[in-house]
Amino acid sequence: MREFFIDFFTNYGRCIVFLHVISAVIWIGGMIVVKFVVAPSVATIQEVKLKLAKTLEIMQRLLNFAMIFMILIAITGTFMSLGLDFKHSSPSLYILVHIKEAVWTLMALNFIYIYRKRNAAARQFLKGDLESTAESIFTISNYLLPLNIFLGFVAIYFGVILRGL
Repeated sequence: MREFFIDFFTNYGRCIVFLHVISAVIWIGGMIVVKFVVAPSVATIQEVKLKLAKTLEIMQRLLNFAMIFMILIAITGTFMSLGLDFKHSSPSLYILVHIKEAVWTLMALNFIYIYRKRNAAARQFLKGDLESTAESIFTISNYLLPLNIFLGFVAIYFGVILRGL
């Protein structure tokens, strides 16, 4: 099995790395755009119910879109880790691979929490509980999303180290 990943990465390494990097850029970039571009624009909407509805819609679109790239990151990351054979070629970098995997795992768990919290906020919104909806959105926008952005930067930095740049 080890030989398969090494051979596959030898033949398709550039494509795998490209898909991995572009997936990270889209996932993290999407979060940055929503947090620093879209959210301030939506905040200018005066009518509270409309503002919450638009925010929930934007979050749902972001989360569904980002999920595709999270899966691609996991698949390509696995192929890179096994294809570059860090376990046998560089024990110190192999440790960094595990640290990077832990960071992405934290991001994925936070993403799942955001997804569930957003869905709970949507249910609160449908029940007419605008205050609870706003509190959930506030938590996502001001704590959970920035946490994933920060962790994403950390993971990208570790990726640069692993690629030897």
